[in-house]
Amino acid sequence: MKMNKLVTTLAAVILAVNAHAQNITATFNTVAPGANVRGTFDNSNFHTYASGVVNFTSTGGPFQGFCAEPLSSIGFGETLVYQVQSPFSLTNYDQVGRIVTAFLASSQSNAEAAAAQWAIWEVTNEMTLPPSLANGNNRITLPGYAGTQVLADQYLANIYSFAPTSIVRLANPTRQDIVTWTPAIVAIPEPTSLLLCTVSGLSLLRRRRN
Repeated sequence: MKMNKLVTTLAAVILAVNAHAQNITATFNTVAPGANVRGTFDNSNFHTYASGVVNFTSTGGPFQGFCAEPLSSIGFGETLVYQVQSPFSLTNYDQVGRIVTAFLASSQSNAEAAAAQWAIWEVTNEMTLPPSLANGNNRITLPGYAGTQVLADQYLANIYSFAPTSIVRLANPTRQDIVTWTPAIVAIPEPTSLLLCTVSGLSLLRRRRN
């Protein structure tokens, strides 16, 4: 009997979390600051990627971010529905937050933005250690883009010199996921926090009934 009550309670919590999932509708506008950088994510197929800060407009206002999935596509002017997710769902989210801090503390030039983007791609998609854009599956073409590679590796080498910025992951099942630090979006309650609040509320309710 107690087990059945527990299962029912957990089911109610899950439904509550799903019912309160936060979505935003956003239109992708530009990559600026940024630069076109040639490289590979499988150590064989080389392409030129628009690399830098991605800019969106939404009903809540404009926001910026970095791409978290280099091999997923997105088109200029495309309007998408993103689900706001906890940063914990992102590989090496702590390192991503530190790279964002380092970028925001920089001159935020085209070169800095492109290097920060590749550094984020490195920590979220590369398994080879230590992280570097000079080798491994994620690699920037040399010598043409040596400046971006060197700057990106500086971000990676100094990553723990910066405190992580609060970030969230904007997830879309068919397009690039985005990492953003925009306060209005970061402040949206995360599903994990909502889960804890719901569990606490249910616990209090059970105590009162007892």
